[in-house]
Amino acid sequence: MTWDKISELLDRNDKEPKHLYPPTVWKEKIPFLAEHQVSDRAIEKGEPILVDQIAQQRICGLCVGYEKCGKTGDAKGMTDHLAIYQDDLVVTTRYCEPFIQYREIRKAQRYRSYTERSQYDRHFTFDNFPDIHKKKKPQLYQTAVTLATTYQIGQPSKGVYLFGPAGVGKTHLLHAMINQFEARNIACIFLQAETLFDRLRSTIADGGDIEGILQACCTVPILVIDEIGQERANAFSLEKLFRIINHRFSAKLPTLFASNFSPPDLYTHVSSELAGVTDPLRSRIIGMSQVAYLEGDDYRVLTMEFLDA
Repeated sequence: MTWDKISELLDRNDKEPKHLYPPTVWKEKIPFLAEHQVSDRAIEKGEPILVDQIAQQRICGLCVGYEKCGKTGDAKGMTDHLAIYQDDLVVTTRYCEPFIQYREIRKAQRYRSYTERSQYDRHFTFDNFPDIHKKKKPQLYQTAVTLATTYQIGQPSKGVYLFGPAGVGKTHLLHAMINQFEARNIACIFLQAETLFDRLRSTIADGGDIEGILQACCTVPILVIDEIGQERANAFSLEKLFRIINHRFSAKLPTLFASNFSPPDLYTHVSSELAGVTDPLRSRIIGMSQVAYLEGDDYRVLTMEFLDA
């Protein structure tokens, strides 16, 4: 009997073959069996499972992406993996890698509808980040590069909080990180604090539901908030911001911030009646961030163009 016999059985849809091959042959063809020292009895009893594994290999070996998956029904996008339970062969089922990639791309597309970036922002890179700022803050620059190039979705990680005067490269560095994340198909939302809350208010005024916006900000793999602390802070905006930050803090999702204010100085100008929100908000932002101060002259001023000089 040859190994091609399995293909013949599959083509006939025979799902209950009996002892097609001796255990030694199965162990040669399916490494899991030898690696986990599966008993001959379990192999003989589990031959129908092993035939299904070969069928899966035949389909998945031709995979060109989830959308063209050769499986049907509930099996599409899923893979069965061999396991041992009380000396019997069993299977565990989980999503296949092409489906996970497809799902992340779809998520990224949905998240992108909430982001506030122009085509010009996509030109900011690590390579064109001003050398004057790279040299002043080499540790920050390397931390930003490492996070943007090595972070994996689901990996608990701190973000970064950049603060300092205008024109020292805060927003450039954020966009460079976002561009690298997006090149790796890691979804991001970029927001300016003021426009986030303007969007929430206008959505409510139009009779819309803000839950989708808030949920997206809570769950997106990378959230970036620019100019935090410069918005019109009130009970509404701070409560919504706390919900977003608290969720991301608990889930250990990376969040990137840029501000003119240091973290301890955030929202110190608002009414003391809001201290019940601002105090834990500041604490969580500090706890979830690697903080860096960027000083120096405004790069835009240094490089401004004069006419008829």
